[in-house]
Formats: sequence, structure tokens, C-alpha cells
Amino acid sequence: MKNIIMLFSVFFCFSAVAAPNKNDIFAAMPDYLIDTARAWGGIYSEFGPSAEISSYIDRVQNTDVARYLNAISILGFNNTAMALFETIHHIDAAFDILNSPMDARRGLCVANFAACDNSPDKIAINGRVFGNFAGYNSDLNGDFNTSTTGFAVNVHGYVTDGLMLGVSYARTMTDTHDTRIYSDATGNSLTAFVKYLARSGFFVNFGANMGGTGWDVDKNIYGTKNDGTYDTDFYSAQMNAGIRITRGRISMIPMASVRYWRASADKYIDDAGQSFGKWWYNTLNASVGANIGFDFSGSDFIIRPSIYLGGGYDLISNGTDNIHVQLVGPQSYNIPVEAPHRALFRGKIGIELINNYFNTELNYALDMRSGYVAHTIMANAKVMF
Repeated sequence: MKNIIMLFSVFFCFSAVAAPNKNDIFAAMPDYLIDTARAWGGIYSEFGPSAEISSYIDRVQNTDVARYLNAISILGFNNTAMALFETIHHIDAAFDILNSPMDARRGLCVANFAACDNSPDKIAINGRVFGNFAGYNSDLNGDFNTSTTGFAVNVHGYVTDGLMLGVSYARTMTDTHDTRIYSDATGNSLTAFVKYLARSGFFVNFGANMGGTGWDVDKNIYGTKNDGTYDTDFYSAQMNAGIRITRGRISMIPMASVRYWRASADKYIDDAGQSFGKWWYNTLNASVGANIGFDFSGSDFIIRPSIYLGGGYDLISNGTDNIHVQLVGPQSYNIPVEAPHRALFRGKIGIELINNYFNTELNYALDMRSGYVAHTIMANAKVMF
């Protein structure tokens, strides 16, 4: 973790000319980790992991500063940024169906087909699988690298010529790596959505999503387990609007979207007896972008490579400021909730195969915020009946 590496450097440089002083060591720590150290310095417990950890801290705080700092960082590990980014990626997967207009109104052929079947589609099944790799650098001891896999499947059908309704289920599995603290998550959600396409090419898509994530945090302090489990719940709504503009083989889709989402975490107690309080966070994000595609037409299919460039900004980004952590006894400290930076950039390249009865698509997306980069690969298949 970045903060610990920095603290080690401060300590070793200082120790070359003088014996370490605890106040000097604290000066290089984030304020909430100083509070964590002071809280654990005053704890007394005779039983269980809290007693073992308290005894260990008492032994090493004056003899092995590196181990002491590492133990404090693990005890007060800030998992909030990871929880919020995991929620964002899950909602992204659930709402991916909203990021493009309907292929066509019912009873109309997809543009540029040499021959097509005008019989109305009754129902369609769309499935997506994806993998995501993300890295985050933080000033609040929340550095992480994660890998996420998941899938989403939806069923939708026409209500009228230009109106479609559907429901979707999404599941994500997130693992951390390259760290001594492992925070693994499994998320599940349900989405209801509606898509409208006018004859002019104008479209509006809307979805509402609700779900939850189960977290399993593995923290080991030199042989003493300090694990914990907790849940986060979330709900969200998103609207996309834009227009498909076609000029020969070139198509362009400028669009704008608005998304609101809220996440909250339950109170939980870890193996060291630390009681972590409830917290919540919400965001209203506005985004704009454009997708440009080029069609290569066959007798009954279209191959469409495309590129998307866009960005967004969180108009609302607030919630609980701190998580209150109560130890065994009167001691306590607070962990700050680390919200993502407001500005977002997204780029995507993909290729799509379109037919009257099935579509397949492969995409690569890059998401960037300050201190954060995520790479996502997604495969999509749709079958119409």
C-alpha cells in the first residue's frame, strides 16, 4: 500500500541519524490512521483476536516500527473507494442495454439489408459476458487492484411499433490482488427497462435497477486473522437519449445520459471486535458522447466496426463523511468515505455483426477518473424470435 511504503521510507531515512520517535512517525500518517493507532494503543482485552492483536501492537510499537505501521494500516484499512467503484461497474453492466438505440422499429428492416423479413419480432434474448481490470491510487490508504468478471441476461419484446419493454439480471464477481488485504465481492441485481425509437431515428431509453453486493474482507496481522463480512445495497435509475444519423455506410449516434444511484452499507463487526457503522453515498451523473460506425453490408448481414468517445461529471457526489469504528471498550476512531473524483472519461472500440435474427458484438472500453483506470472487455449476443 502506498501509505505504508511512504512511511517505511520516512522511518528508515530518519533512523540513519537518530532513534525513531513515535510523534515523527505519526506525522507521516493520514489523520484517521493516527486515530486508529491511538485507539488501539488504549485498548485492553483478555480474550480472542482483539487480545492477540492488542498484545502484538504493544510488543512491536517500540521495537519494530515497520510491523507496527503495517498492523495499524490493516486494522484501519479503507475499503470505501473499492466498494463504490464495484457498485459503479455493476450498474454499468446492468445498464449496458441502454447505451444503444433499438435496432429498428417493429415491422421494419435493419437499414442496408438486401433482403429482409418484415414479420414482427415477438421476443428477444440478449446475453453479455465481460471482464474488467482496474487500478486505483489513493491518498487515504485505499489503493487497490481488482479484477471483475460477470454476466447479464435480459428478455425484451415490442409493445407497439417503436416501444419495447424488458427485464434483466446481472451478476458480478470481484477479486483483489497485489495486496496483503483481500476484499472480494459478489453483486446481483435486477433491472426493468423501456426503449423507444421514433421513425426519425430519435430514441429514449430508461431503466431502473436494484441490487446488493456481499463483501468478504480478509485481513491477516502476522498470523492473527481479522476477517469481516458485510453487505452493500444499491438502487439506480438511468435515462439515455440521442439520435441515429445515417449517411450512406457511416452512422453516428450522439447521445446524452443521466444516472442517479445510491449505495448503503450495513453495520458489521470484524474478527478483532471492531464495530463498523453504517454509511451511504449517492451520485447524479450527466454524460455525453458519440458513437461512430461504418457498415460493411453482405446479402443478409452487416459488419459494423465502431468507436465511442465521451465523458461525464458527477453533479451530485455526497453521503456519509466518516464511518465510525467502535473498539472493545470506550476507544473508537473514524474512517473517511472516499468518493470517486467527479470527472469521467470513457472511450470504446467495438465490432458488431447484425442479422435479422441475431446480433453479436465485441467491445473494449477504457474508463478513467483521477487516480483510477479501468479496462473492460465485453462480448454480447442477441437472438430474436
